[in-house]
Amino acid sequence: MGDEPKRIQEELRWLAGVLGEARNLDVLLMKAKDSDLRAKLKDARNKAYGDAVEALGSARARALIIDFNEWLQCDLDRTGGSATSEDTSASEFAARAIEKMRKKLKKHGSALAETDDEHRHQVRKDAKKLRYAAEFFGSLFDDKRGTRRHRKFIAAMEELQDYLGALNDLATGPKVLAQHGLANHPARDSVVSHDDKNALIRMAQSSVDEVIDTKRFWR
Repeated sequence: MGDEPKRIQEELRWLAGVLGEARNLDVLLMKAKDSDLRAKLKDARNKAYGDAVEALGSARARALIIDFNEWLQCDLDRTGGSATSEDTSASEFAARAIEKMRKKLKKHGSALAETDDEHRHQVRKDAKKLRYAAEFFGSLFDDKRGTRRHRKFIAAMEELQDYLGALNDLATGPKVLAQHGLANHPARDSVVSHDDKNALIRMAQSSVDEVIDTKRFWR
């Protein structure tokens, strides 16, 4: 398929960017108390919603869905319709995949206070992938011990994602305001204050450590 996976990935980034803009404005709007700032953010949000609806209904989005489906089908055909070999069970495949993601989170999330916003955003993506994989494969480990450990693991992941998401909102807030001409609004600090950033970083680090220390449900 040549460069097809790369092109599809680029198109997915485009669509995620359009939808993400609306989400970022929603976050700021929830924090805004100043009436003038809220009105301006609502106008920007409404436009972003319109752009999102237009993007989802566009020929470009339809082509992306078709291309992704065709690429996925071709990939399944090449692997015989399965992501595992005859000698690998689904649970073994899942355990290896989850363990790999866990190691990546452990490596990237080892010192959040000593890194920058971009690195912490990468940790957030690592955590998101691990959480989705854990939820998707959870039913493969449904014995009594596995179910108990899975519940604790997901709870720890949810807490971590909350803190990392809050840190990401602090990092993106000023950029979103600037993009919509609100960087110098008198009430800007009410939605992008960094007073609690260090505390959030400490709590996020504690949550990373909690996830890593939580017993693996896939073992």
